[in-house]
Amino acid sequence: MNTIDAKTKGKNKCWRLTKNRLIEQLGLNVFRYEKDKRKRNSKIAVTVAVCLVLVALAVYCGGIAYGYVYLGLTTLVPSMALFISSLVTLSFSLFKSNGEFFGFSDYDLIMSLPLTVKTVINSRFLNMYIWNTFISILVMLPMGIIYLGVEQPHFSVYLMWIASIFLVSLIPTALAAIFGAVVAAISAKFRYTSALATILSIGLVAAVLLLLMTAPTADFGFGELFDSQTGTLNEAAFSSLAPFISERLNQFYPPTKFFKEAIVDGKILSFLLFAAISIGVYLVFLQLLALKYKQINTALTSHMSKRNYKVTVLQQSGVTVALYKKTLMRILKSTVAATNLLIGCVLAILLAVSTLIIGPEQMLQSMDLIDYLPLAKNSAGYVIAAMVSMTNTATISLALEGENIWIVKSLPITPKKLYDSYLLTNLTFTIPTSIICSVLFSISLKANFSEMLLILVTPLCFSLFTAVAGIFIGNRMAYYDWQDETQLVKQSLMSLIGMLGGMIVIALLGVIANVGFVPLDAKLLTTSINVFILALTVMVYLHERNRSIR
Repeated sequence: MNTIDAKTKGKNKCWRLTKNRLIEQLGLNVFRYEKDKRKRNSKIAVTVAVCLVLVALAVYCGGIAYGYVYLGLTTLVPSMALFISSLVTLSFSLFKSNGEFFGFSDYDLIMSLPLTVKTVINSRFLNMYIWNTFISILVMLPMGIIYLGVEQPHFSVYLMWIASIFLVSLIPTALAAIFGAVVAAISAKFRYTSALATILSIGLVAAVLLLLMTAPTADFGFGELFDSQTGTLNEAAFSSLAPFISERLNQFYPPTKFFKEAIVDGKILSFLLFAAISIGVYLVFLQLLALKYKQINTALTSHMSKRNYKVTVLQQSGVTVALYKKTLMRILKSTVAATNLLIGCVLAILLAVSTLIIGPEQMLQSMDLIDYLPLAKNSAGYVIAAMVSMTNTATISLALEGENIWIVKSLPITPKKLYDSYLLTNLTFTIPTSIICSVLFSISLKANFSEMLLILVTPLCFSLFTAVAGIFIGNRMAYYDWQDETQLVKQSLMSLIGMLGGMIVIALLGVIANVGFVPLDAKLLTTSINVFILALTVMVYLHERNRSIR
């Protein structure tokens, strides 16, 4: 009886930790108790924006399922539903694992409570599981409605599909947690744990993205799915496409095989295997992580210093340079901030390298878009700029000061020096990335001098603009009473605008410059846009440089 009571109390403690974490992440207390209308409105705007994105995701997944049914590939819907759900949840979890399981700010407070290590791990895993299951519902529910509505299988299939919604996120969540554990365990053995954890996280994320980009795909392009003369569907190509995709999905993610057999063939044993694997991966992960959890987190949250430390050379630098170094290290030492803010630069470099290795002709040929190769040369600069603009550290640099903002305000410096340090930090990431990607794209596209110049200048102009725009946004939306960096980096309106706002603006200008809405040569129009963006950048900078610190 005592054992049962202890287990019940442990479950209650686990749920209380999870509930408190969810309340903090959702910002429910802001809606209930916040008296500052600006903060409430900001939270409402973020909530509305996120809801719109989630609704769009659900509609998009339903559209994918309908498209497969329309093309006669109905049997692929279950496999695609499981694969898309797993891929999306894995992508979200990879960027959260380090701040969620390891190195979280309130680690000392949590571990000082009368809780077991397994209770803490369970609460953290349960938190990620709830979020990922919500994403799985958005993906699998609309796709399931389409598939089950068309096929109308046995009643047991309905039950298996519903149960799978709550099982599908277990493996991706465990994989993301293992990813975080590996990064944390390696970095904990070195002196500069935070910096190394950041580098390893970005490197492993890049490796995962590269694996997904180079995953086996069909040996024929979209052009083979349609008759080039009549424009009608090529039924033979489509009939061979279904088993090919199914085989590739089974190879890339084996659980899809069991799920497909359970749903399409009605094999209950396959479903039980799928459920056993999903739950088994979680249980094994829990047991292994509990062994070294305290040691890893203690190493991550501790600071190492030399016993025989002596000041030998004291370096002196200007105010702006000193602030720049401080801001740069603040970003790099925060695994949450670095992995989320620098992913745009990582994506841009991966795309540029892939284009150089594979070749733009082959990439466009696989999509039956080879006729648009001349357009690709003028669009390359916009593509680079759109990806690089996702790296906007200037937007949150001021808010990242947190409770130490009073120290910054008390320093005998002008606001301009502080803002310049934020701009330099942002440009440290975006300018080199833009130059490297521009050179790689110019080589792969065999651009002449004028085309190469446009490919280079366009992302540089937009990098300057988005950095200055980040200062503009941060000056008006910064807040300092955040409890967790994840809340600031991933859940704030200013971060959302900073990451997506520039990308949307650049995409719109790229469409205007290349589609032919304006009766001007594409190169001339791109040059005009660059001049306009530079002029706008100078105007915004002159307006913001002496604005008082918020």
